[in-house]
Amino acid sequence: MSTKIYKDKHNNEIVFRPYDKKNRYSVNGNPKSGCTSTIEPRFGKDGLVRWAKRVPIDAIEWQLKDDGMAIDKINEYINKIKQKVDKLSFKDAEIGTMMHSLCEDYINKKKVPMPETEPLKNMFERFKTWWDSKNFEVIETEKTYYSDELDSCGTIDCIVKTKDNKYMLLDFKTSKTIDYANYAVQISAYKKMVEDGSNYKISFMGLVHINKLKDMPIIFRKLTPKKKYLNAYKACEFLTKFEKEYSSDLSAYKKKQKEKKNVSKK
Repeated sequence: MSTKIYKDKHNNEIVFRPYDKKNRYSVNGNPKSGCTSTIEPRFGKDGLVRWAKRVPIDAIEWQLKDDGMAIDKINEYINKIKQKVDKLSFKDAEIGTMMHSLCEDYINKKKVPMPETEPLKNMFERFKTWWDSKNFEVIETEKTYYSDELDSCGTIDCIVKTKDNKYMLLDFKTSKTIDYANYAVQISAYKKMVEDGSNYKISFMGLVHINKLKDMPIIFRKLTPKKKYLNAYKACEFLTKFEKEYSSDLSAYKKKQKEKKNVSKK
């Protein structure tokens, strides 16, 4: 996916650079925060993932020491384990990215070759069966929106129209579960961004869970918009801005302390 440029109903120019690690989003040339990067650090997910990776490795290292293995051999063995853990994590992320691409192409009625490897093949087969049973009318896919009130951007998976002519925002998930609170917060922020930047009125939000485990049914969780979900996003945003301001204040304080120290030495 290359850089994408959109115009919203307010004539804002929204730029999305998916491979830029620092400034993925900008509006009228000004960098903006992304929805996911605003939410995830506030729900402890990043820290829990790192903890879940580290603890088993620490336990293995402890056991090897108890078994009397030489420290250089322990280090060599632990490095191999860490490399395998990283490969598995990358594989999970890669499967999620490929599945999103397959979903987007399929719902846009493109010709999609069936994946040849598992679990992707089985995931896609289940998704196609589920999608074909819904008869949704696709309105938008993979489009970036901006909310001036939230002062942040987000790229939605899909907007559909239901049989009763109501708009619904869908978010495809390939994680182990969709019970994470941040998913409800994320899709609520997307709803706000869509409504602020377009003429669509989103009546419902839906999480579509495509499990990697073979033959697990597709779970469709319909969410009714709630003010507290959006308030949670605003709280995440406040904490992010506070953290940046505090860091800036701390740097200024340390600089002054260093200057005072240098003056006293003279």
